[in-house]
Amino acid sequence: MPYSEQRWSRTHVELLMDIAATLADLTASPTTCEQIPSYLSKVLDLECVTLAIVNDQGEARIDLQSSSCPVAAGDPEAFTRNLLAIYQQTRPLTTSDGPTLRGNDDAQEELGAMPVQHMAAYPRATVVARTLSAQHRMLLIVHHASQEPALVSGIADLLQLVADELGKLLSSMVAWRERLEDVGEPFERLTDREWVVLQGLMTEAGEKQLADQLGLSPHTLHSHIKSIYRKVEVQGRLPLLSKVQGEVRERRQSRLSGRRTSVAVSQTAIAVAVG
Repeated sequence: MPYSEQRWSRTHVELLMDIAATLADLTASPTTCEQIPSYLSKVLDLECVTLAIVNDQGEARIDLQSSSCPVAAGDPEAFTRNLLAIYQQTRPLTTSDGPTLRGNDDAQEELGAMPVQHMAAYPRATVVARTLSAQHRMLLIVHHASQEPALVSGIADLLQLVADELGKLLSSMVAWRERLEDVGEPFERLTDREWVVLQGLMTEAGEKQLADQLGLSPHTLHSHIKSIYRKVEVQGRLPLLSKVQGEVRERRQSRLSGRRTSVAVSQTAIAVAVG
């Protein structure tokens, strides 16, 4: 819905711009993304928010999940299963995003709460889903206690716009993991196996743990790591990660720069709409 039709106040517009700027900083890496739910919970005055990125290549799995409250403290595995169940319910029927929630009985309610099993403290959730890539989908979830009312209209509208912006930022972060041919020098020289090892090196796993996860012997893993260092022209894991993060930032900036003209036009329209 256009800003002019929503009759947004200048305060609402300034809040949205502040959120967009902060999200741009927080989507710089998977680690900083973990701060997003707490930030949105605070700035939108929501009790509990979860951000999840689902990878649907083969069997669906969660690549990233973070919550602003301890919803997964009792049983993290059960919480992950609930996120995947939510994903299946909000999965688009076509390549476009489609409705926010599938099977919503109230056709007039664009953003409704859905039941969530096995979460006694938060039995309902409002879910906004956005497609990030052919394999990745973002879930932005607001958890509701049973006594809580549904989201008020203004917050629901703002949540949709926040999800739009967050989806664009996260799509840039995940894109480089999927398409090797788009990464550019020097990462395009890595073999498929070295690429898998590189992604493992970006986690907190030690080499022994990583070797077990990838089904490699420590000697074979070390050989792959040495080859990656040589091709990327770095010495050590920290310089490698720094170079990877620099490439991600450069790619994201390149993607976002293409939107500067449209953003400028939108900001002008907002200023006119709020007078």
